[in-house]
Amino acid sequence: MRENRSLGKVGFLIPTCLLLQVLLVLGNPTVSQNSSEEEKKSYRNYKVLRTQPVDNKDVLDKLMTFAGVEDISFWKYPVMNGSADIMASPDKVAYVEEAFKDMGIEHMTVINDVEELFQGQNPDVDDEYTLKQNGGMSWSRYHRYNEIISYAKQQAARDGMVSYQSIGTSTEGREIGLVKISDGTGGNKPAIWMDGGIHAREWISPATVTYIMHKLITDINYRDLVQNFDWYIVPIINVDGYEYTHTRDRLWRKTRRPNQGTHCVGTDPNRNWGFKWGGPGSSGNPCEQTYRGPKPFSEPETSAVANAVLARRNQIKMYLTFHSYSQLWLLPWSYTRQRPSDYSELQRLGLIGARALASTYGTRYRVGSAPEILYEAAGGSDDWAKGAAGIKYSYTLELRDTGTYGFALPARQITATGEETLRGVAATARALHKTLNTASG
Repeated sequence: MRENRSLGKVGFLIPTCLLLQVLLVLGNPTVSQNSSEEEKKSYRNYKVLRTQPVDNKDVLDKLMTFAGVEDISFWKYPVMNGSADIMASPDKVAYVEEAFKDMGIEHMTVINDVEELFQGQNPDVDDEYTLKQNGGMSWSRYHRYNEIISYAKQQAARDGMVSYQSIGTSTEGREIGLVKISDGTGGNKPAIWMDGGIHAREWISPATVTYIMHKLITDINYRDLVQNFDWYIVPIINVDGYEYTHTRDRLWRKTRRPNQGTHCVGTDPNRNWGFKWGGPGSSGNPCEQTYRGPKPFSEPETSAVANAVLARRNQIKMYLTFHSYSQLWLLPWSYTRQRPSDYSELQRLGLIGARALASTYGTRYRVGSAPEILYEAAGGSDDWAKGAAGIKYSYTLELRDTGTYGFALPARQITATGEETLRGVAATARALHKTLNTASG
């Protein structure tokens, strides 16, 4: 979001001892996110607090002063007429609550112990039969990077309509895999692009993308989607960050490339794309979660994906990128409140998808642009896909839930999330097929 600002400038009282602590943190804001210890970071007794909806810009600005402060972070950023979800360490909970009191806003605790949720999020055991049938993959737990890439390669080896290629290498040397699903017509059909795992901590994203991929390959109820479109799928873009969330810090968001001149590591890969880069909702501070990077496509991950999309830009008719959480079907633009000229058409297909998704389990998604129902975010992949690559239909899906679990969505919800999201994607793809046929006719 915005640039980091000193807490001493806000309009509420801060106890002197706490102010000194905060100033020390701001002088060295890398402690919590860049620890070099070998052990995994614990979030024991960290709480997530939710504010009441904020309708005052001054209060909104005061809330934003938490950005970049050690052991305080946003799970959901504050927006006008919306609530904010803020995680605080045990040592900072009282401070945040006192700040809320000084701001005159009510709040509630939505997660009492973040680590407890993480401990129960992902079961150690799996269905061995399902694993054997699906090349080591299931959707009853969250899988590691190597398992997902191995699954993708096995699908390519065993099924003639699936192919796999590495489109690039991450900072730490991991390959970024692209899966193509096609019925063998030589890549001449219209195509749909899907990707997941741009933000490392959003585990439900790669899980949902691989679920949809699996169903496109195996389920005859969706065979028409493969007959009508080629599908290009990147299960995980931020491969280093994703693996880091499994081994060291469950809530890591950014990439893992070191930033010159600072101990802070990583860039927000969804502020790093080269369309309206550096605009609202991105930060120039390498220590903030929304750091945009030193230049567009500074990250090898975003550069690799962009090149792969551009190589197929004349074929790709729809771009879908999956994030979490909030249950939103987002349309361009994200960098501005100004709507694109074809907004009503984008909204039409988005509503078709959201309605089909809701028909599965009753999960409701809001449809609209990010500045209208979430927040401004320049330098995102969805805006780039439409504004630079020229893909008319570009959408970001913010998956389950609305904050009960947040980034700790239990593995037991993977299959349901995958099912309903596939239903929404399928309905949108079928509507797109009809639209393209009408236009060509």
